[in-house]
Amino acid sequence: MNAPVNEVDAPALPTRRRFLQAGAALGGGLVVGYGLPAEAFAQQGAQGLPHDLPHYQRDLPEGEYAPTAYVRIARDGQITVLCGKAEMGQGVHTGFAQIVADELDADWRRVRVEQAPVHLDYANPNAPMVNTGGSTSIRANWTRLRLSGATARAMLVSAAARRWNVDAARIHTRDSVLLGPGGLRATYGEMAEAASREPVPTPPLLKSAAEFKHIGKPLPRLDTPAKTNGSARYSLDVKRPGLLTAVVAFPPAFGARARAVDSRAALALPGVRQVVQLSNGGVAVVAEHMWAALQGRQALVVEWTDSPLAALDADALRRGYAEALDREGIVDHNSGDVRNTEGLRTLTREFDQPFLAQAPMEPLNCTVHIRADAAEVWVGTQNATTTQRTVAAVAGLRPEQVTVHTTLMGGAFGRRGTPDFVQPAAEVARATGRPVKLVYTREDDMKSGYYRAMSRIRVSAGLDAQGRLAMLSARIAVPSIAKWTGFAFLRKPNGVDLYATECLAPPYRIPNLRVEWVEHDIGVPIWFWRTPGGNQNCLPIEAVIDEMADLAGQDPYRFRRDMLADRPRHRRVLDTAAQRHGWDQPPASGVGRGIAMVEIFGSVVAIAADVREAGGLPAVQRVSCAVDCGTAINPQQVRAQMQSSIVYGLSALLYGGVEIDRGVPQASNFHDQPVLRLSQMPRIEVDIVPSEAAPGGVGEPALPPLIPAVVNAWFRVTGKRVQRLPIGSAQ
Repeated sequence: MNAPVNEVDAPALPTRRRFLQAGAALGGGLVVGYGLPAEAFAQQGAQGLPHDLPHYQRDLPEGEYAPTAYVRIARDGQITVLCGKAEMGQGVHTGFAQIVADELDADWRRVRVEQAPVHLDYANPNAPMVNTGGSTSIRANWTRLRLSGATARAMLVSAAARRWNVDAARIHTRDSVLLGPGGLRATYGEMAEAASREPVPTPPLLKSAAEFKHIGKPLPRLDTPAKTNGSARYSLDVKRPGLLTAVVAFPPAFGARARAVDSRAALALPGVRQVVQLSNGGVAVVAEHMWAALQGRQALVVEWTDSPLAALDADALRRGYAEALDREGIVDHNSGDVRNTEGLRTLTREFDQPFLAQAPMEPLNCTVHIRADAAEVWVGTQNATTTQRTVAAVAGLRPEQVTVHTTLMGGAFGRRGTPDFVQPAAEVARATGRPVKLVYTREDDMKSGYYRAMSRIRVSAGLDAQGRLAMLSARIAVPSIAKWTGFAFLRKPNGVDLYATECLAPPYRIPNLRVEWVEHDIGVPIWFWRTPGGNQNCLPIEAVIDEMADLAGQDPYRFRRDMLADRPRHRRVLDTAAQRHGWDQPPASGVGRGIAMVEIFGSVVAIAADVREAGGLPAVQRVSCAVDCGTAINPQQVRAQMQSSIVYGLSALLYGGVEIDRGVPQASNFHDQPVLRLSQMPRIEVDIVPSEAAPGGVGEPALPPLIPAVVNAWFRVTGKRVQRLPIGSAQ
């Protein structure tokens, strides 16, 4: 599949065949939705993806298509929105519900959300899997959710018109009530069963932005009550009859494996039940409870093979990345001629950025129960399809025989998309024949890999005689996420990894621009990390642009603004951030001010920051963030995600980094990779630039520009140009 996962187009105008069929009623109600066409099932069935249909989609007339249900309306008036995206704190459950409820004219008090099963109807339109990432949740489902709500409403109106024998045009809806001429009235629940027998209408007319009642409103999150009263359930809370707990003794260095295991002392401990060697090279200790499992792991005697990285110390690793930049890369973007620098004032800078652990607050964990003909999984996962396929492969089952219960998550940031903690849970469950909860400690998480990739980026730039940025060239040495994930659709047609060069071609008008990728991989497992490429690629570009503004003797904000003359959307966002920050008013004595911007995941974000020096590190005083994310489904949640990205980015900028020395990760817990403390939190102001465009992503886009905005401000305070992160490391 060539289309990358983060380039989500609106679905084509739906035809009757693509539209959801009215399904059999659940509890006598109405089931309706809008999903992928049936061709998707035929195309993907051979890949082992789930392709069986729920009962309400079977036995349809020849040639009819049956996408999955997104909306259910019960006789009692309860409205259920099925959500195939995982809730990990970003508010997607509430966002989905707002979209459907608006087009449905639903009573918000009667709306709830249910996690959808693993089925291609809930897949990302550009990736054959049920996953959550790339800030695609809302923007990939915007149209299908609106159509689902509008179609359900049209079917209810049609049923009412038939029952009342009136023209459908004379029936109106409000707060889950149908209102007809002469005082006719029925609730959605009362009409749901009749509506389920109505033919599916032609695609309904969707509301204009002016008609929205729920979309664009700061409605309270649907999951807040459960999260505050303690009833919310995360995968760490799962309890099953006969449940065992497992922990893993991981190899001490990447690439090493268990050669010999002496488990006698471990098995002699009270509560320890079994020791299982794993396909990942580690050894699992299985016990009646967590403490016994940890004690058993400590008692294990394991002889490990040598790591293939044993001769590569941290300095040699960095030299390897520097040398990689001297190789020609695959060209991803090339306009003009960056090699012709005659008459230009040029400079070249190189930037080093480390491996980073995602470190979600809830430790990684997974519960698996394998039976002879079925398996169940309880897990907070960002990729339910991969989870299902992984357990099926271990258990010798078909994917559709594996039920995945996707729970709430205590943070994810990409880390919960990998199956590395699912597979050992399944292997132990198979070995024991009992349900098993496998739990990572914080140290396990920090040391097990699947980090944000280490990279080195070389940026060259040139000013013309008029002080304009005439040339920009970027070459990055970094491994491929497409390779480590196995997701071929993350490769562009030119062979470049989608995330390797993300954000290296900035939104500014630059006549000569070139971007190259050199694949450099030492064998340390990598995975997604909040804004997988943008989090490291925005800094080199925006830092060099700031330096070029200084070389030209121009204000950094206006230098950028002048390169956006033909991009009014971007200029408006940049102006909003600068105006909110009071850019034209000089900062207080001892305060540096910086600015940066990015276009990513369908959104444009600009950030201005004020910074002081404190103990050799930046103390960020204030951040002004402007975002154009298209239609803002829930402004309160958009602001929360901007703030969250800023905090996460500041932690990485100041402290983040896992050094690898001879294959051994040097970080183990938050004392090695700290996070921002409450006392360090800056004042953050977020402006949402009004827009009626389709939604862009909001879960990640504020992170990339935050880092260069602070780095640029740091230079104003200290005169130091930061080219290696974290910012406290040697420059």
